[in-house]
Amino acid sequence: MEPQRPVSRSLYGMLILIFGLAAYAFFIASIGDYLGNTHIAVQVVFYFITGTVWIFPVGKLLRWMAEAYKD
Repeated sequence: MEPQRPVSRSLYGMLILIFGLAAYAFFIASIGDYLGNTHIAVQVVFYFITGTVWIFPVGKLLRWMAEAYKD
């Protein structure tokens, strides 16, 4: 099987990034609607955790995209 060209990895990666982050934000916002009546500390912890969790899969995705440019 032929390795993917850097351009196709970048295109696929950016599409996954755009649509994936949009879906994640929509999902978190819909869960956040249920937290509207909870204590502010609970909301802060929830949004802090969910606001930083997305960094790990995006980091893996960006490393995967960058591997195509190593050679």
